[in-house]
Amino acid sequence: MSQAAEAHNRSVHFDLDDTRVVQPLTAARPLAPDLDDTVVRAAPPALVEPPPRSGEDRDPSTELPTLGGLDMRVAPATRPAEPRVRARIRGGELLDLSRPVLIGRKPSVPRIRRGPEPRLVTVPSPAKEVSSTHLELRMHGASVVASDMRSTNGTGVVLPGGRSRTLLRGESAVVPAGSVIALGDGVVVDILAMEPAPPAQTTVDQSGARA
Repeated sequence: MSQAAEAHNRSVHFDLDDTRVVQPLTAARPLAPDLDDTVVRAAPPALVEPPPRSGEDRDPSTELPTLGGLDMRVAPATRPAEPRVRARIRGGELLDLSRPVLIGRKPSVPRIRRGPEPRLVTVPSPAKEVSSTHLELRMHGASVVASDMRSTNGTGVVLPGGRSRTLLRGESAVVPAGSVIALGDGVVVDILAMEPAPPAQTTVDQSGARA
């Protein structure tokens, strides 16, 4: 056999089917949970988690995770309590927190939910920085818990005293009276202490008996 024929035989490759070779598939990127047309702001700075606190007196069943140094401990929710705080959309209405409140540009009730039917509160967002369902306010025992509903731009929280942080997608924080929550596009929610009821007035009739 000639050298040319041997070279030809060595160059023959047997392809037994017509499979088309493609580039290896890469891992699918997770779908963004907020599929609306919310305008994305610049990403907030990375958070630095504090070291874990020492001590054996913590009861995990009565607290939320510690996020960004904020104390997430709340009272046990043994039974519904009368809210001692309220919320107000700045420049707008007072919000009764006896049931959960969902705030957003076009809020909707999640398909899977727990507890009573939430109240839907629509806020304007001309620049579309506020997500469709952006924030949930819910009573947990005697505390108010603010939860970011996996919004596109996150939720800013300023606690009494000036401590601030950004709740990223799905994060929660206890917000005491005096806290300020910013959703973007100028939408601000204030957490207010419930005003105490005025003392009962006592009247005295002509006989001196108190009524």
